[in-house]
Amino acid sequence: MAGNGRKYREKYGDWALVTGASAGIGLEFARALAREGMSIVLTARREERLNTLAAELRQNFHVETRVVAVDLAAPDGADRLADAVADLPIAFLVNNAGFGYAGRFDKLAIDRLRAMVVVNCVVPVVLTSRIIPGMVKRGRGAVIIVGSVAGRQPLPLHAVYSATKGFDLLFGEGLWGELRGTGIDALVIEPGSTKTEFQAVAGESVGPDHGEPAENVVRVALDALGKQPSVISGWFNWVRANATRLVPRSTAVIIAKKVTEGSTPQELR
Repeated sequence: MAGNGRKYREKYGDWALVTGASAGIGLEFARALAREGMSIVLTARREERLNTLAAELRQNFHVETRVVAVDLAAPDGADRLADAVADLPIAFLVNNAGFGYAGRFDKLAIDRLRAMVVVNCVVPVVLTSRIIPGMVKRGRGAVIIVGSVAGRQPLPLHAVYSATKGFDLLFGEGLWGELRGTGIDALVIEPGSTKTEFQAVAGESVGPDHGEPAENVVRVALDALGKQPSVISGWFNWVRANATRLVPRSTAVIIAKKVTEGSTPQELR
């Protein structure tokens, strides 16, 4: 990704916090912001991976790092993370942590559904609530929420996941409207299928090489930050996300089910 000096550090401040930083889109956000000179707080559950990434960022970009291993699905996870960075002037928050869960609703485990709602919806609200007052006080900052094109329409066999991403989209766009004129930029980035661990964690029957490279998603997000409330990564994803404008909503849902059936294990359909 082409840098532009140290524009993010100069514009927003010294420290970024990236959730879900151990892999995929979160990892690429951490690299991109470190490349721009920002010190990075890395958080996820897998501490060993975070420590490896932290060492890479320090060596390659000469920035400070802090590793906070925490399970954000825990009831106090977001508050524990906020407490762990309370001494830092977090200037750039990337709410990336999240996961999917494929299958027919009545066949899915309630504990995992509950955890998905917590991580995808509750955590961004709590963490942003804890972090953003400092940005407002300083008069500058940035908040990015990683949504999904799945949040643009009902998605059978991913019904709860698409609902959580619809929540993220409306929350982030609402923040954008509220924060205009404060010096704080807000954005929702909406990727489609991305080359990450998402599919495996969600239980989908497609490989990790299916989709767009994570670094492309990050590039699209950073290019759009400060210019618009949300952005969809990839022209095909934009077409798919806006399909509900072209056909009756019921038809769009039926078509969506045909698509999701192809990546959902037979026993969970």
